[in-house]
Amino acid sequence: MKQCLTCNKEFKDEVLYCPFDGALLVTSREPDKLLGTTLDHKFRLDEKVGEGGMGKVYRATHVYLNQTVAVKVLHPHLSSDEVALERFRREARAAAQIHHPNAIAVTDFGVTQETGMAYLVMEFLEGVELRQKLYNDKKLTFEEVFYIAQQTCAALEAAHARGIIHRDLKPDNIWLLPSEDGIPRVRVIDFGIAKLRASAELSQLTKQGMLIGTPYYMSPEQCRGEELDIGSDLYSLGVILYEMLTGNVPFQSSTPIGVLLKHVNEVPPPMYLSRPDIPESVEEVVLRALRKRSEDRQSSAAQLAHELEKAYQSGGQHLSLLHIRTPQGVPSPSPFVRTSSDTIAADPPSSGAARAIYKTPGQPQAADQTPTIEIGKKTESIIASDSFKAKTPDAYSENERTFSFGRATLDRAIGESRKKFVVAAVAILITVAVVIFMRFILSNNPKPSADGPTSTINPPEGMILVKGGVFLMGSDAPGTYANAQPRHPVKVNDFYLDINEVTNQQYAEFVKATRYRPPSHWENGKYPLSMALFPAVNVSWEDAAAYAKWANKRLPSEAEWEYAARGKNEKLFLWPEEWTKGAANLKETDVGSYMAVGSYPESRSWCKANDMVGNVFEWVADSFKPYQGSGGKPDPLRMIYRGGSFRNSKDELLTVNRWFEVASFKSFELGFRCAMDAPQK
Repeated sequence: MKQCLTCNKEFKDEVLYCPFDGALLVTSREPDKLLGTTLDHKFRLDEKVGEGGMGKVYRATHVYLNQTVAVKVLHPHLSSDEVALERFRREARAAAQIHHPNAIAVTDFGVTQETGMAYLVMEFLEGVELRQKLYNDKKLTFEEVFYIAQQTCAALEAAHARGIIHRDLKPDNIWLLPSEDGIPRVRVIDFGIAKLRASAELSQLTKQGMLIGTPYYMSPEQCRGEELDIGSDLYSLGVILYEMLTGNVPFQSSTPIGVLLKHVNEVPPPMYLSRPDIPESVEEVVLRALRKRSEDRQSSAAQLAHELEKAYQSGGQHLSLLHIRTPQGVPSPSPFVRTSSDTIAADPPSSGAARAIYKTPGQPQAADQTPTIEIGKKTESIIASDSFKAKTPDAYSENERTFSFGRATLDRAIGESRKKFVVAAVAILITVAVVIFMRFILSNNPKPSADGPTSTINPPEGMILVKGGVFLMGSDAPGTYANAQPRHPVKVNDFYLDINEVTNQQYAEFVKATRYRPPSHWENGKYPLSMALFPAVNVSWEDAAAYAKWANKRLPSEAEWEYAARGKNEKLFLWPEEWTKGAANLKETDVGSYMAVGSYPESRSWCKANDMVGNVFEWVADSFKPYQGSGGKPDPLRMIYRGGSFRNSKDELLTVNRWFEVASFKSFELGFRCAMDAPQK
């Protein structure tokens, strides 16, 4: 690696001069003294993976959780600079507010007592910079441009909703992570120089004349040193779109100042000169984002995504990837994801001004595991193709429909003699169930519980019986996500629900019995013994469904999950009115990681289920469908998860809020619990 002594950035050995300030690069052979050290007795620095103007980035290990993270350490000569240190603190606070699968997850921040060294802890990504892809491919395909732009818009929309402007959006800060369905997942990184719009105090931290940003991607107002709004990020994204489609940035010059002057004064060259096949409608959308005045550009990242999608369609571009969700207004924020790790990412790199590291993707999905979606008492098999194009129920042939009885799945296309046997077997099972049910009733004489509609019927071990009813699902209250509106009546039947999220210990039994692949972060296929009662995380919806099927259970429906969390009283929060740190494992609790199940009894739901909000998100059975009357389109490839995690703020963790991702998505903030049908009256 070579380093610029002016800006401290690192580059590959074949680069001779710094592209940002023109300085000759030198090869640094001095050993890194921080390698092998442990910050605050928690984060062991294992390998330096990048360096930028404010600090170095290391691949590190959280020694207590045995998880890989990225740690950004502020340069020592800046640690004594109060302005730089305050900017670094605000970097952590700003980035930690953004919870979205397409934005990097920031999990911790600290200043060591011994040396006063400031550091930031992030998820460790496995992927490649968009910059590297552009270097390799020059121009990208229309498909590739579309899905990268769409996911980047979703991350920006989540940041802008919290008043955060990125200020340095460029291909180096957009990471492409591999995925099992073949569609790379975008992570926008380095909100390190992001600025809280509402914070006048932060405005005073930027010295007059200090250049923050990269000239090729800076908006005209940023070049002039003016106050920035979301339009500045849209301009930067417009430059990136221009580059992805044509292979060149719109403005080039021999000096950085020359580039800045062109941003302010010149019109971008027509894109069709570099790419004759570009649809005129697509070029119009990109050039609108590149208009000189912020108010003349799109009004939001979501609008830019929508305009681009419409332009592709009207331009005759038939994209197989259009099922990727275009952000609807303000998208539902999510951690993880991660996407995420403490590691908070199972799709795990690094941040910002410094680099993340490219790693080979993890183990492939087990081919013999076919996920199922529970629909009442039916089980619709998802026949997964390489592109993971799941079928809707109406698209199944008669032979693909199946019915589930316990662990046995009986094909509808069986012979007549087997049908008779099945009918007899079902009759026997129903008779036995009725007898058992009546015995419970006679022996227990159940009465309504004082805590809500539960019953004294003995449920299976580790589960509770939730008595069904009609409740108002969703909410129109302020603070709820748009996809959780409007409030509407839903009926649920009696069902059993796990008291706790499925633990590592329970998941390990499934792995051992079925030889199913363990979570990728388990060392040698085994979890640390100290984590036995922690929730099983870094598991996809497919993994969760496979476990539930093995356990003779199923994932709860979304309606069942919300009903178990809030009941009929429309309660939006699970803790008492006066919030305390012991009420739930949230961002405000300051734990910084998920904990053993049941550690926060104060936030038990009305039916005595633990950790329905906080700790880790939970997969449910349903794919995304907008509530009736809310607009939007169903997305059968995106599965719902609910509840929030330890990284979410208490103001976000309403019992009605919804998040969704593809079935193969994994995160260290995402687990699950199971449900079962209960005897019905």
